Amino acid sequence: MRKHWGNSELVVRAGMQRVFIGIPVDKHLQKKINELSGPIKNSNPNLRWVAETNRHLTLAFIGNIPDLKVEILRRQFEQAYQGCSQFKYRFSRLARFPGAASGIIALTGEPDTAMDHIFQLTRRFLGNVGFDFDSKKFRPHVTLARIRRKQQLNTSFLHATELNLAVDRVWLYQSSLTASGSIYSTLEETMLSNAAES
Repeated sequence: MRKHWGNSELVVRAGMQRVFIGIPVDKHLQKKINELSGPIKNSNPNLRWVAETNRHLTLAFIGNIPDLKVEILRRQFEQAYQGCSQFKYRFSRLARFPGAASGIIALTGEPDTAMDHIFQLTRRFLGNVGFDFDSKKFRPHVTLARIRRKQQLNTSFLHATELNLAVDRVWLYQSSLTASGSIYSTLEETMLSNAAES
């Protein structure tokens, strides 16, 4: 089936879903980002911002897969993260991602043992249910906006800002492509254990 919007065309396959695994941005960090967006917008007026509801940290992009495989993921999703504790991940900078020539503006951080652990659990889970895993190096980030490649980005005011992501849950997302961009919905959610309550 094909859908048309103006001069653009998007191919939609019946019985297929575009899915990925990620960590949603918590309310506290959302508030911090929204507070920062004012000065960022003033000094970088041509940025195209990601919708607040679409902010997330991707653990694994799976891609377009049949409905049957989505159901396999859903049935086994919760057990994939059993025993994994909640933690906080600190973002240290806002920059072009993955490099200086990119048009993606993202929050990025430093290597982190807890974040690497949850990534490895994701990798093992996908392998166990029969999915090939992206071999690219895992670089945790949250995409906030897009910018023209040659445009300068002013983030000098961010150096003293502390931005922490509360990692207390993992979502299996569905990504629906529309003429105005992607719309994300949650297919499954698993909560991480709270060490303070155990």
